[in-house]
Amino acid sequence: MKTKARSTSKGWEFFQGLGKTFMLPVALLAFMGLLLGIGSSFTSPTTIENLPFLDHKVIQVFLRFISMVGGFAYTYLPLLFAMAIPLGLARYEKGVAAFSGLIGYVIMHLSINFYLVETDRIANADVMRQEGQGMVLGIQSLEMGVLGGIIAGLIVYFLHQRFYNIKLPQAFAFFGGARFVPIITAITLSIVGIIIPMIWPFFTMIINGIGSAIKGAGVFGPFLFGAGERLLLPFGLHHILVAMIRFTEAGGTAVINGDTVSGALNIFYAELKNGSPISASATAFLSQGKMPTFMFGLPAVALAIYHTAKPKNRKKIKGLLISGVIATFVTGITEPIEFLFLFLAPALYGIHVILTGLRIYGYGPSRYKNRKYGWRNLRFSNIWCFTRDIYEMVFSFSYWGHLVCDLLFCFSICNYQV
Repeated sequence: MKTKARSTSKGWEFFQGLGKTFMLPVALLAFMGLLLGIGSSFTSPTTIENLPFLDHKVIQVFLRFISMVGGFAYTYLPLLFAMAIPLGLARYEKGVAAFSGLIGYVIMHLSINFYLVETDRIANADVMRQEGQGMVLGIQSLEMGVLGGIIAGLIVYFLHQRFYNIKLPQAFAFFGGARFVPIITAITLSIVGIIIPMIWPFFTMIINGIGSAIKGAGVFGPFLFGAGERLLLPFGLHHILVAMIRFTEAGGTAVINGDTVSGALNIFYAELKNGSPISASATAFLSQGKMPTFMFGLPAVALAIYHTAKPKNRKKIKGLLISGVIATFVTGITEPIEFLFLFLAPALYGIHVILTGLRIYGYGPSRYKNRKYGWRNLRFSNIWCFTRDIYEMVFSFSYWGHLVCDLLFCFSICNYQV
């Protein structure tokens, strides 16, 4: 019994430490999201048209620079996790652990690229996204998202814990101790990188199965899409599902102006270009259904997290929550708040997944229904629809947002506090 209790305690301590290490990149995400939101918002043509004083070369260069800096964390988020996990979990030689995380992540993707090239599975640039591949630090590899960084980071941590104080024979003593960790990391992650492409099709098969289920679900497809996307977000695999729905047959097929077009986003753009009526089946999978959740539901979650925190900790988390809310509201970048939500209350995050799916199901199919959404009539014909959209957003805040808030407050009654 004592041994079982001790192992349970160690496991709980490990996951607590893992959650804390996740806060390193999440905190950076929140601030960078703020910079990205400011830079992107004030460089858009619409904003410049309404605020002409922004149309100055120096101002625009500065804003683009801010946007570039803000985009750093999102571009290299998997790498940040690969380094932050061993850095946060290691008790000794933390610098070596972080350095090994960088080495492990890079060599893992180099090995994946090697396998794809040798097996003739490397995708062409124009279909890279559809094939589940992308560029990682200039290396064409599998699009693993944050999951790739987490895998590399955890493996490096366990290697570091096992080998950071190893003693080698006298002839190889120079490579012993902390110096051995990057070496064993390079060897191990190179092997892992060969194995991953062999088992990755099973993950792709699962996601393809979700796509097929969405396609065959009819009117319930948007619910499955919204819930599935939120469910895959923590693993960084949501981009695969989104790309599948937006660019392949899973998102629907339509004949427009004599051409067969597949994918929800492709159909939307083709109909928009030709001045055709926008089909509700295509717009059901676009982003408008998520906006009320992003603009009102997640800020409500942040407010609930603030209120359920211990009073002495509220000042510490206020800045993180505010920057995360601004990033969510202005740019639609939800990772800072949703990662916090997931780490603090995983069960309630599951409810958030379902509520987001319901919101897209209730909002998406109806927004463009029976509207002639061509280039020439974007003005008065949509006043009623716009008014209804505002009403629905307010309803979302008062109902879904407060429901999530109430759930979090109920959770805090059970003595769960930050």
